[in-house]
Amino acid sequence: MTNEPEQSQFWIDIEVEKITGEFPDGKIVVSSGISPSAHYHIGHFREVLTAEALTWGLRRAGREVVHKHVVDNMDPMRERYDFLPEEYEDYINWPICLIPSPHGAGSYADYFYDSFQKSTQAMEIAPDTVIRSYEDLYQNGLMAPQIEKVLDNLETIKSILASFDRELPQDWTPVQVKGEDNRFVNARPGTWDRQAQTIEGVSYVDGGAKLNWRLDWPARWQVLGVDVEPYSIQEHGAAGGSYDTGVAFSRQVFGAEPMLPAGRYGDIHLIGDTKKMSASKGNHITPEQALTIMPPSLLRYFIVRSRPDKQLEFDPGEKLMALYDEYKEVQAALQRGEGHQFQDAYRFADIGDWLTDVPFNHLVSVYQAGRGELSRVRELLEGSGYQVDRQVLESELYYVANWLETQAPAHLRFQLQEELPEVKLGSNQVVFLANLARFMEEATSDPETIHARIHELKDAHSLSARDAFQAIYLVLLGQTSGPKAGWYLTTIDRDWLT
Repeated sequence: MTNEPEQSQFWIDIEVEKITGEFPDGKIVVSSGISPSAHYHIGHFREVLTAEALTWGLRRAGREVVHKHVVDNMDPMRERYDFLPEEYEDYINWPICLIPSPHGAGSYADYFYDSFQKSTQAMEIAPDTVIRSYEDLYQNGLMAPQIEKVLDNLETIKSILASFDRELPQDWTPVQVKGEDNRFVNARPGTWDRQAQTIEGVSYVDGGAKLNWRLDWPARWQVLGVDVEPYSIQEHGAAGGSYDTGVAFSRQVFGAEPMLPAGRYGDIHLIGDTKKMSASKGNHITPEQALTIMPPSLLRYFIVRSRPDKQLEFDPGEKLMALYDEYKEVQAALQRGEGHQFQDAYRFADIGDWLTDVPFNHLVSVYQAGRGELSRVRELLEGSGYQVDRQVLESELYYVANWLETQAPAHLRFQLQEELPEVKLGSNQVVFLANLARFMEEATSDPETIHARIHELKDAHSLSARDAFQAIYLVLLGQTSGPKAGWYLTTIDRDWLT
């Protein structure tokens, strides 16, 4: 009896096995694509990071792979978003690569893509080739033969769309031409001059025309030699959606086999929001924002730890603390030479962002108790049994500080008051605090001993736990809740405290 090696259940390995089964020999081209039509958000990262994960997995399997990322900068601006000045109304239906940047030099598309590229570099997402749809597909004539195939097969295209219950007007074509005012308009049938290579009198060999999305996507599979591409299930994967029609167009219009769908992914929502992230609607968090509260490795981990077809919910508040702690658990397990449920996700995600072994919630409390001073925070951590590398701690405290400032729930924030605040306390609470102060003059620095004494004193003064602890928090923090009182009292200068 032979022991068969256990088959990996990690989604990257499962997808790699599917891909290599379909393409047993030769180079494999993995593609991704995003339109820089507004601020990129972390939902966009799922597309490009999933493609990067497939590329990584295939290379680990010994295959030659190329990751081609398409920047859809020829997309038209469909509306003026709220974050844009009113004068951008004039650019509706312009290709976004020709619209001026809302900030400084360059184009609108370049402005948003450049910002995204900085985040991909920070996350070590590095496609082998970046292709701009305007310059590298349409303006250089690469898509001209595909446009001609479309114009040669208009009735076939209409028939395919009709089979998916999409009825179209007689004068419809899936080609848009750029007018003298730079606006895209739909080309009409019968205006194609094959010899002159124009439609509506506009040349389609130098960027004057483009295919609409349902035809552009399968056309680019053939032009770029795409074998594999992840895509949004919600946006493209519904029955009769752009993938289904793309398969038919690929075979019946472009004469090629469609790409293999692998790593099809679900949307990322902000917690409590039922709709996917949208930069134009404002319900999003950008990569730049996310990378101020979590290191790149942790954002990579968040995206790849679950199967890509699972819809993700991003909570930059309390659930982020749990994500930190889970990542630290995996890190510690692997450091001890042990396995972990999410070890494969960690191995892909890890790009060198080492974290302390301190639970994030405790680190948040210690950071505030130490007033953000690195040496004091380290001293307090060592006092509670943690030995931390100074450089690793300093790096993690950057994220702690930003998280506290921008995302932390109010009940987790606290600050020692410089002077006693004016608060109303009952007579029993006042006597309780006076006796606690006398105890603290001689008390050890053991949090458990102090905590036990607090309970003894509150019982002696007929106080509920709620009233006793609120009294402590009110006079020290000016609020009714805070960190563990026994521990927190040990972090405060004893003379000032008593």
